[in-house]
Amino acid sequence: MSTSKNSSIVLMVQNAYRVFCYYDISPLTIKRFEDFYGEGAWENSKPVLKVFEICEGKEKERQTIFLDIFADNWYIDMEKDNMKVFIKLGRILSDYKFVSIAESNVVTTPRSGQVSKDDVHYIEILQV
Repeated sequence: MSTSKNSSIVLMVQNAYRVFCYYDISPLTIKRFEDFYGEGAWENSKPVLKVFEICEGKEKERQTIFLDIFADNWYIDMEKDNMKVFIKLGRILSDYKFVSIAESNVVTTPRSGQVSKDDVHYIEILQV
């Protein structure tokens, strides 16, 4: 747990099919959460990461990952390469409502192989 005022999450690319995030939840975030949702709401909710893909400017939720309550980082396996993604750290309440606590930066995973393009042309350069 942090002593800073804001909770945060950072997302990094590990390889074409895996990203890594680490996060920090501030005590102030927990207090605000309990003030808004009621005493005991933090303990009675479940920590999650929601993975979103950005495709053609639109966000699409790809997966929800339930976290260990003691974790402060997580490896996330992706189903495909060359994805533009970001993560929302949050809690799932008892009525299954998702409450976002922090949002990560956007990263793009690399391609897993060469791009096969038929329109690549090479020219010969003559030396004088």
